[in-house]
Amino acid sequence: MADVLREVAAEPGRTPAQVGPAWTLRNPGVTAPLIGARPSAQLEDNLGALEVDFTASQPARLDRVGAVDLGYPHAALAGEHMRNTTAGGLTIETRR
Repeated sequence: MADVLREVAAEPGRTPAQVGPAWTLRNPGVTAPLIGARPSAQLEDNLGALEVDFTASQPARLDRVGAVDLGYPHAALAGEHMRNTTAGGLTIETRR
């Protein structure tokens, strides 16, 4: 994960300390990302996450290497068969 994070950060001339939090901020499941800055220079570097612009492929690369295998029963419950069984193919559109 760290190697891909460094690669993605180098492409637009950003630091891993900016790209990591920026990637986390894009995750709708994260309500309050935390940073562990101690000196003000680290805080300023981390706040650069608010200015990171990803290409279309960069978040997907980070998602792939950052994916966590949830194992059983979570993987089974998240599968398409189980979703069809429990939801009957129902989908809910997101609000616009």
